[in-house]
Amino acid sequence: MSLIKQLLYNKRFIAGLILFIIPFLLGVFGPIIYPKDPLEEGACMECPPSIEHPLGTDTFGRDILAQIMHGTLSSLYVGFLAASITMAIAVAVGSIAGIKGGSKLDEVLMAITNIFMIIPSILLAIIIAAFLRQRSLELVALVMAIPGWASWARAIRSAILSLREREFIYLSKMAGYSDIRIVFEDLVPNLATYIVVAIITCTSAAILGEAGLSFIGLGPTVGITLGKMLYWAMSVGAYRRGLWWWWIPPGAVIVMICVSIMLISTALDEILNPKLRR
Repeated sequence: MSLIKQLLYNKRFIAGLILFIIPFLLGVFGPIIYPKDPLEEGACMECPPSIEHPLGTDTFGRDILAQIMHGTLSSLYVGFLAASITMAIAVAVGSIAGIKGGSKLDEVLMAITNIFMIIPSILLAIIIAAFLRQRSLELVALVMAIPGWASWARAIRSAILSLREREFIYLSKMAGYSDIRIVFEDLVPNLATYIVVAIITCTSAAILGEAGLSFIGLGPTVGITLGKMLYWAMSVGAYRRGLWWWWIPPGAVIVMICVSIMLISTALDEILNPKLRR
């Protein structure tokens, strides 16, 4: 059975895909259908949901629905960018350490990796973000990626150490291929499915991480994200004042995205990992 058919028959994947498509379409096409400026202040301040403002307004009269749409797209962007950077670093470090296994270079790379694994990821992200006065979406993604690559690099190194003993690697060495060529032409392609699942998993972690940084005031200084909306709501006491339309929608979208990614990742792992197949 082909991979696509297996995915279509997997209930977890279908449920996760549906849950993911909803916020994705909201973020991509929402601003086109509902072209309101999310930062435009209005006269109706802290108004509950109405026909004019379907999700109400905040303390400054800004439309919550418009903020949700723009914030969802920004959060997805930060999450995917952070995951891509994380895995790029992990693949580079893990592959080099694996192909040079047992050498001084391998020992140095693993020593650096171990240092990053000892330090709590969120603590390191907070320290880095605290020293940055201006934080763009791309910079926040980089801040989230720097602490999170170490564990993935060790896993990739272990896989490379196993794969490099296969016959096709010996044939490549006999053909005179360099280590770099062997890594990118023979080893990394064999880890493609694992890397894809890892990127999906890292995206969810990065979205939650960005929301956590934003919640304590260390998120992006420009633009809107779902985490930044929660920070604004907390800053004016929306939680205790009963302004539910301000903080429940962004929280619900974050939960929906993370649950959908978890279901998709679990389904892919279940299909691609022979040990988990029914």
